[in-house]
Amino acid sequence: MTFESRTRRAIFVLAVPRMSKFRLGGCANVVLWAAHAFSIVLALGSIALAQSTPRGGESPTDASPPEAPSAAPIANTTSPTAPEEPPPAEFPGVVQGGVVTAPRPAFARPWPTQRNFALLATEGSYGGFGLGLRGGWLRVGIDGSFAFFPIFATFSSNPEEFPEFKLLSSFQTNASLWIGLHRLDARTDLGIALGYKYNSLLRHGVSVAFYMQRELGAHWALQGFVGPNIFPEAEDQIRQRTGWTEGSVSSGIAWHQAGVGLSLAFFP
Repeated sequence: MTFESRTRRAIFVLAVPRMSKFRLGGCANVVLWAAHAFSIVLALGSIALAQSTPRGGESPTDASPPEAPSAAPIANTTSPTAPEEPPPAEFPGVVQGGVVTAPRPAFARPWPTQRNFALLATEGSYGGFGLGLRGGWLRVGIDGSFAFFPIFATFSSNPEEFPEFKLLSSFQTNASLWIGLHRLDARTDLGIALGYKYNSLLRHGVSVAFYMQRELGAHWALQGFVGPNIFPEAEDQIRQRTGWTEGSVSSGIAWHQAGVGLSLAFFP
């Protein structure tokens, strides 16, 4: 029953006693008024029920508030860390990873330090015992040094007698041009050296020597020389110094001073 029909019914019930009180009397009126009171209570209950019942056929359970949607799970936005790749390994003529490079020269020096200027220390009978300077390039250069130069001289007036020995001291200035002719490997060079020498005792001289140079490190190189030093005035100068007038001086080859020596170069 709808709310409107219930309301009409309550109004009808309330109107019934008013129409009947003129026709009945006595006990009948008491019964009617009791029924009338009951009808009022019933009508009020019907009105209250009609107001509490939802319209449109919805059940009371449908009016409960909807549940809030659950929050979506938060996605992990942290990107995975890529593993570090090792540097590409280098091989002659190629770098692993597809990048091709020029092959390393077979005779390339292992150190990038300069070879245009050096300090020298000389030793031996080729250039004496002294200090000097070097200037030039990797395989061509000029050496200059000043050194103490001992001279070992012999004198014999009678071939059947034991010769007389004498050690003479002198000082010598050396200047030489050396040229590399063949490279054995990245650290070893072979060549020749042409030099001029002035000796305080033997006077002017020249030299021709074979040399080998070895790279010892980034700042060091060692040269070895083997070759003759020729002093044309050597015998006359030795006789004048010693007073040997007759006989043989240094077996007649005083002009030839055997040259064997070393030079250590430091490249700053």
